[in-house]
Amino acid sequence: MDERQPPLAAILDSLYQVLASLRHIMEEEQRQLMAATTDSRRLLSLSEDKQSLLTTLAFIEQRRTTLDAQLRLTPPYAEHPALSARWQRVIPLAQHLCEQNQHTALMLNQQLAWTEQVLSVLHPLQAQRFYGPDGHPVVGR
Repeated sequence: MDERQPPLAAILDSLYQVLASLRHIMEEEQRQLMAATTDSRRLLSLSEDKQSLLTTLAFIEQRRTTLDAQLRLTPPYAEHPALSARWQRVIPLAQHLCEQNQHTALMLNQQLAWTEQVLSVLHPLQAQRFYGPDGHPVVGR
């Protein structure tokens, strides 16, 4: 392997590690969305963690593409077996995360639809007055 390639190997390893961490967060996010009672604080925390990982992923990917250009290499790095092996680990994981993200989007849309249904049921009750200005129950409805 060319002495310039170890940084690229390290970048590909980092890329894989961040994607693996993202997979774990997305799996937990889906578990939360499928739970009978969703923990909104946990979902918010997962969303923040996911956003942080996506920022890191964008940075690593930018470094990879810059180094690729400098070294005049392109994925799948067929002429460099060590890099190619790393790339072959990254691609299926990235594809899996893409599919998982689409599934999560469907789940979030379903949660949103349920929330909107509940709000539509509760909205007419909002206009009703159960207590008068004196704090006593309003009678005779």
